[in-house]
Amino acid sequence: MHALRWIRIGLLVSLAPLVMAGTPDPGVLLVLDRETFEVEAHDLATGVEGPRLRVVLGSPAHPTPSGDFRLHDVVRNPGWKPGPIARSRGARPVPPSSEGPLGVGKIPFAAGGEIALHGGANPLLLGKPVSLGCARATDQDLLRLLAWLDDRGALLAPVEWSDGEVHQSFRRPARMSVR
Repeated sequence: MHALRWIRIGLLVSLAPLVMAGTPDPGVLLVLDRETFEVEAHDLATGVEGPRLRVVLGSPAHPTPSGDFRLHDVVRNPGWKPGPIARSRGARPVPPSSEGPLGVGKIPFAAGGEIALHGGANPLLLGKPVSLGCARATDQDLLRLLAWLDDRGALLAPVEWSDGEVHQSFRRPARMSVR
């Protein structure tokens, strides 16, 4: 069943340029597979596949949510405001920086932006369910994905906010599909 799903995704990606001729841009798709702990990037307009990232996912007590989510923006040098669980463990807010717990950037996708694909992953934890719901990639892998999105024309120019975060809205339609 798992292989059949990937065959269907591959078929959709390869046929997208033919089907979409003369229609609006179908955009980019990030597919997060919770079984394999991987994120795959696809340009649905051209059929070009992007980088594949190995990630850390949510623990059984705090699973990464499944579903299809519209992506609005990328945040580089993100600040971090700990949620109730992290605060109960003594965590304090961290100002915007590429050195914080979210690493070099984040792509919010669920729970009002509280759940994101972000950097800052310890490479030893990749493939393990230990986060509080987010998908964590290494900073290097997240930067590869962001460069690919830039190369595909998926992002607008970066805008620095007064707090030091740098935001880039998606120019093209973008979705995260978590399975």
